[in-house]
Amino acid sequence: MQHVSSLGGPRVLLPTRDVDRWITELGNEPTLDAGLYRLACSVNDYCGIIRPWGAPIIVFGDLPSDIYWLPDQDGGLFIRWVGAESLEQLIAFAKAISKTNNWTEQIEWDAQSADYTLMDTCTFVGDTAPRIEINLPAGKYMIRSQYAESDNVTTIVQRLEYAR
Repeated sequence: MQHVSSLGGPRVLLPTRDVDRWITELGNEPTLDAGLYRLACSVNDYCGIIRPWGAPIIVFGDLPSDIYWLPDQDGGLFIRWVGAESLEQLIAFAKAISKTNNWTEQIEWDAQSADYTLMDTCTFVGDTAPRIEINLPAGKYMIRSQYAESDNVTTIVQRLEYAR
C-alpha cells in the first residue's frame, strides 16, 4: 500500500497540474516565515484548506506521521500511522474506527479537478519521495477527522466522502 512520508511538516493534496507550480513557488529553502510552507503550516487542525491560487488545496496538519490512502466507492480513508505493530493492524483498526462516526473535525472541500497528488509539502525538482496519485470525480466532498487509539494502535483517520 502506498504512503507519503514527511520531513516534519504537513502533507498536501493538490491538483496534479499544480505540483510543478507548488515546487517552483516553494523554492529551495522553505521557511515558516513566508511563502507556501508558512501557509501550509498555518493549518493547526488535522485537516484544513488553503487557497494560494484560488483553488482549494487540502493540508493534512498536526502529526507528520506516514499517511496512507484507502479508496472506496464514495471516496476513501486517509490513515496516519502514528503507532501500530503492522500495516494490517493499522488498516483494520482505521476501518473499524471510521464506522463509529465519532468524528471530531469536519470540513467541506470542492474538488475542482479529477487528478490529485498527495505529497509532502517540502519537495523539490527530482524528489523521489513517495507521492500518491488520486483520481476523484469533481464535486463537493466532506472530510471528517478523528484521532483514535487502542492498546496497540494510534492513528488519525480521515474520511473523504463525496457529498453528491
